[in-house]
Amino acid sequence: MRPVDRRVAGPARSRVEVLGELREEFNAASTARVRLGDGARRLVAYAFVAPGESPVVALAAARRYAEREGHRVIREFADATGPLDPRRRPGYLEARRLVSAGYAEGLVVRSMQDISIDLDEYELEIRDLGEKSALVLLERPEESR
Repeated sequence: MRPVDRRVAGPARSRVEVLGELREEFNAASTARVRLGDGARRLVAYAFVAPGESPVVALAAARRYAEREGHRVIREFADATGPLDPRRRPGYLEARRLVSAGYAEGLVVRSMQDISIDLDEYELEIRDLGEKSALVLLERPEESR
């Protein structure tokens, strides 16, 4: 996977904005592969919740967003504690497994922080999912983090 060319971000656009555009490009390519007339996708909702935060409320926000966009959430996973590295969180790994195995066609989260607060890790995740033609939907786009 190649990293985002930081020269592209320049002074006018932040790296976060560039990553948002990259995610949207992958999503557009994934959506173009859907059969005509059936834009609804099967998604997994995922949330990485802070101590004291309700996983039920967090997942409901992601689910409502997916439904507003015309998609269906087939499973929900949350990690309440654990490592910050997304590839070491059990709920995230299960969500990714369902997408990779073809049971779901993408992931819906509240914000990029549910995937990772580290921009390099976030980029790796959206590239990996995007290269598998998976949607990655964010209730709150990267620019509003």
